[in-house]
Amino acid sequence: MDLSSTTTPRTPDTDPADSPTPSTATAGPGTSLRTGSGRVTVAHVAGRSHVTRNLATNPLKLWVPKRPGPASWITATTFGGGLVAGDRIQIDLELEPHTTTVLTTQASTKVYRSLDDRGCSQQLQARVGQDALLVVAPDPLVCFRDAIYEQHNRIHLADDASLVHIDWLTSGRIARGECWQFHRLVNRLEIIRDDTMILLDSLELVPREVALENPLRMGHYHCLANVVIFGKRLAHEVDSIREQVATQLDNKQHDTQDGCLETVSPRDEGLIWRLVGPNAETVGKRLRQRLAFLADHLHETPWERKW
Repeated sequence: MDLSSTTTPRTPDTDPADSPTPSTATAGPGTSLRTGSGRVTVAHVAGRSHVTRNLATNPLKLWVPKRPGPASWITATTFGGGLVAGDRIQIDLELEPHTTTVLTTQASTKVYRSLDDRGCSQQLQARVGQDALLVVAPDPLVCFRDAIYEQHNRIHLADDASLVHIDWLTSGRIARGECWQFHRLVNRLEIIRDDTMILLDSLELVPREVALENPLRMGHYHCLANVVIFGKRLAHEVDSIREQVATQLDNKQHDTQDGCLETVSPRDEGLIWRLVGPNAETVGKRLRQRLAFLADHLHETPWERKW
């Protein structure tokens, strides 16, 4: 699932958790959380990262499996394996200094059909401490026919913190003949370092207004991925991806044998890597190839026990 969202614009000084909420639930002694909310804290203990606080209310579940290596793994899921109209999921994540954390999902996040123009949303508010690394690696988002979905990820990075943020989606349930038939999708990513916004990336897709299967839009591509890699700790990996994509473009391999098309946008902080492909399988394979370096930081990649 793609983690996060908001329905109204906010500045870096505005905490999404301050927005009005319809109901609250008790997640533990003396703790109240809005329905569908979660709070997680990760600390560096005895040479590795450990989750020291994990609170969540239905329908959100946050699993913390035991995995080898120095990283802490958090798996976000919801009852029913997806989101229905009216769901408002919010995750607040705090990474203390010198920690390494992976935020992932069990499987693709399904966004079910919306009723009466009532959509659903997800929001991630993360703070990444000094010398910490956050890897956001969900499975692809799948919006069903007439679905309405909004997502907002806001990530605050300390001066020398690092980030790998993967965000990808498909055109829908292609096997059922649904191709770009959702009602609306809004996706917003904000990355802030030292109170300065260093990246604002926003996407809005409304297939009923513009035919996305048009050759000048998505054409025959049915999967879109955006990957952000920021931080001095990942400088070598950033250079490697940039060189690989540049070599491919120099050789005029714009559309490779697997049908994927990719480009990179260098930034002072790192790079933004954008990728489209004919389906989630080919895009997923390319993600695994280019991001294989994550095993050096996590002991294993986010996909080794999935596909």
